[in-house]
Amino acid sequence: MKSQEIKLTHDLSCAVEALQMVEDVSARAGLDREQSNVLRLLTEEMISMTTDILKSCRGRLWLECQDGECALHLNAAAPMEEDAKAAFIAASKAKINTPIKGVKNRISALFAGLLIYQEYPDYYISVCSSFGGGAPMRGAAPMWSLAEYGRRRAGEEKSAELEGVERSILLGFADDVIVSVQGSWVDLTVKKRFSPSAGKQMPNFTGLSHVCIFVDDMMQAVSYYQKLLGAEPDHYLSHWRNKGFFQAGGFLDQAEQGDVSIAFVNVPGTKLTLELMQYHYPEGRKEPVIFAANDVSGARHVALKITNIDEAFQHVKSMPDTKLINQSEAYQVFRISQTQPSEVHFFDQDLRETDQRNVQTARILSQVRYFYFIDKYGLQWEFEQGHSDIGD
Repeated sequence: MKSQEIKLTHDLSCAVEALQMVEDVSARAGLDREQSNVLRLLTEEMISMTTDILKSCRGRLWLECQDGECALHLNAAAPMEEDAKAAFIAASKAKINTPIKGVKNRISALFAGLLIYQEYPDYYISVCSSFGGGAPMRGAAPMWSLAEYGRRRAGEEKSAELEGVERSILLGFADDVIVSVQGSWVDLTVKKRFSPSAGKQMPNFTGLSHVCIFVDDMMQAVSYYQKLLGAEPDHYLSHWRNKGFFQAGGFLDQAEQGDVSIAFVNVPGTKLTLELMQYHYPEGRKEPVIFAANDVSGARHVALKITNIDEAFQHVKSMPDTKLINQSEAYQVFRISQTQPSEVHFFDQDLRETDQRNVQTARILSQVRYFYFIDKYGLQWEFEQGHSDIGD
């Protein structure tokens, strides 16, 4: 993801526009407030430093972010006048081995050294070698990396030079600072890698699980959907008293007394599974509410399969205008309690029979983890992990 390019101006009037650009890209990239603030600090430092070093500044600034990898790019024209070159060369001769303190002075020297490389390579090499640089490879643009410099100095005792650099914002927050030159244009790239915030990853969806419909009589409902849709009954749970199920459904204080029947039927020609659910306890309203076509409402819940349910739970909690089905702090991602094969019945079985299908389905059910939430428009959703026997 690349931002629009911000035009650089020497009076720093570009800073406001640049910082707004950082905010916009950070939001689109899913960065949190702390991460966005780090990019703002780095942007301010880049602009301030470059406009101060280059007495006549014109150029552009942009930001690229992809999967937590962020790079701020600043490209500016920096023509070197003859007197500036002469002054730099004179300073180089006099202080060839003097440490350059502070990242700003370092980059200033690098800009100047890189810009005169073609005409005075010996002086460039002498200056750059004093802080970890050297002649570029044949055909390559002159370049210096703060990360590479740090690796070279890793085994050395800290000097006043390095301590001066370490006090800078760039070194304090950036993973790397790269300085390079193409002709009379200088490039300053600041790289920062962000790890996803804890619990703020987007859910990793793998498909639709099922659509739930609440009914008042289970067998009548199965028969109805067989007639209406040609639905094919799969399996069901009769008078299922599963603590984990009721906890996930929001009944934290009544989980032990819960009693429900659930049937799964498949719609032929599709990958859609209908979950028909009848609550015996706690009982809800028995009469369905009929909405007009333009009423804001929705299905009882739509379930999606995911593979990172804990991160998804935190993501949903952080979303505005979205609420978990139970507002208690005790509500969390719940696991269905242990299910026995005898609790699972297939429609082509006698109630006294069990086979491998019952064993496999009970094992899958006992591994399912899930939670419910309600979106802005009243539609109830379920995110579930592990329910591999239904859905697409």
